[in-house]
Amino acid sequence: MGIPYDNLKINNFNLMKKSLIVLSGMFFSTLLISQTDKYVTTFAQSIEHEQKAEYLPAIETMRSLNDSTSYEVVIRLGWLNYKAGFTQKALNYYKKAIDTKPTAIEPRYGFGFPSYLSADYTSLIEQDKKILEIDPNDKTINGNLGAVFFYKKEYALALPFFEKVVSLYPFDYDNNLYLAWTYLYLGKSEEAEKYFNVVLLYSPKDKSAQDGLTAIKKTGLSSEKVLNAFSKSYELSEKSDYKGAISALKEVYDKSFYECNLRLGWLSYLAGMQIESLSYYKIANELKPNAVEPKFGAVYPASVLGNKTEVKNYYESILKLDPHNTNAHYNLGLLEYGKKDYAIALTHFEKVISLYPSDMDGLLMLGWTKLQLLKTTESKELFNKVLCFSPNNESALLGLKSKPESETKKKTGF
Repeated sequence: MGIPYDNLKINNFNLMKKSLIVLSGMFFSTLLISQTDKYVTTFAQSIEHEQKAEYLPAIETMRSLNDSTSYEVVIRLGWLNYKAGFTQKALNYYKKAIDTKPTAIEPRYGFGFPSYLSADYTSLIEQDKKILEIDPNDKTINGNLGAVFFYKKEYALALPFFEKVVSLYPFDYDNNLYLAWTYLYLGKSEEAEKYFNVVLLYSPKDKSAQDGLTAIKKTGLSSEKVLNAFSKSYELSEKSDYKGAISALKEVYDKSFYECNLRLGWLSYLAGMQIESLSYYKIANELKPNAVEPKFGAVYPASVLGNKTEVKNYYESILKLDPHNTNAHYNLGLLEYGKKDYAIALTHFEKVISLYPSDMDGLLMLGWTKLQLLKTTESKELFNKVLCFSPNNESALLGLKSKPESETKKKTGF
């Protein structure tokens, strides 16, 4: 039933923006790299070894820096030792990374890989709980901890973690399914039925949800018409017939039906009906005001419509519910940077990097923002960090050659 902890961890971790510890599979030439920059060159050589699954040479290349304190070095050594199967060494390096950046989430995520591999669940749970001390709303970690306790059959301990995720993402498949089974094992059949039915709206033929309903002697949704409508909408949308998928759902439409409004918002966006899409998302937001899910959805049509004020309002409303949401911080930073409000943009990009110090998108934008704020030494350091992770990164190379906009204006007069 559901997805085991290791798959949850890896699948969700891969969604993090270009983190240093997931550089596996990336190949970079060193042709454009200045040979005078020892760190950039060393990282590039290590990455090339890693691409060929030459983990020992990749490790030795990094160790040649004789640097056991730099965050970027030790977290990469943690990843490489994990890939090489040196679990204890990987754990030791990740611990060093955690000590270097104790308020960051990123190294604690990385720690989970070798910790799970070595079946050190006590340390794994400890680090996951520390992540939640930093960010109580972290979707991945709440789901992971719930799954750990679920498979240990400690259902009462698993329950609040799944409830937290579903409160923020009411139409999330995995956590609704886990939550349903958790309620069932706790003897709460009525609650279990509710969430099994939500799963069937997401995946109408889901066997696990059907088995759960059978276990409580239910055959499915109270309205078979609703299930058929959702099933038809998925079939049509897979064929890119978004308007047909919309029509299928409209046959069972109810303004108070959250999942229906959420899906109609998405389908309308795909169909190019942005005004209608935004309208459905607004209704979904009214139905679930404490959820971030429909707010993220509303950003799509609002962006296409060019309504930057509304986009900003949605991201800010997300941060009121989830203050450490790096997606919202990053995109708010981009909006403020575009308005040349660099001081405000800075706060958002700094938040991203404080939690994920190796996030390349965050590092790039923080570098450009610091450049515009005349903090050229700091911006150069940030651009060089990006070049360690992505040696030929055009934006970072350009940033190292660029002058702040204010200086350019003084010289050109416009």
